[in-house]
Amino acid sequence: MKENMKQTLTTETLRGLFTNNFELTNYAIRLARFYIKTGNEVGLTKLLAEVKRNPNTQYLKDLEALENNDEA
Repeated sequence: MKENMKQTLTTETLRGLFTNNFELTNYAIRLARFYIKTGNEVGLTKLLAEVKRNPNTQYLKDLEALENNDEA
């Protein structure tokens, strides 16, 4: 269990999904902001799993578009 948690909390599992660590970090921050803004709880493990599942910036644009449609 500890080994699995350690693997989840490192960027090694995410390496290669983004061109550099800054891009990865900015993506994770934007995703976390979206979760917080929409009232969803977000923890590091959940956030990194979501980044790994959807490492495309189009995913964030789609989420933001859904949020904007809900507000209208």
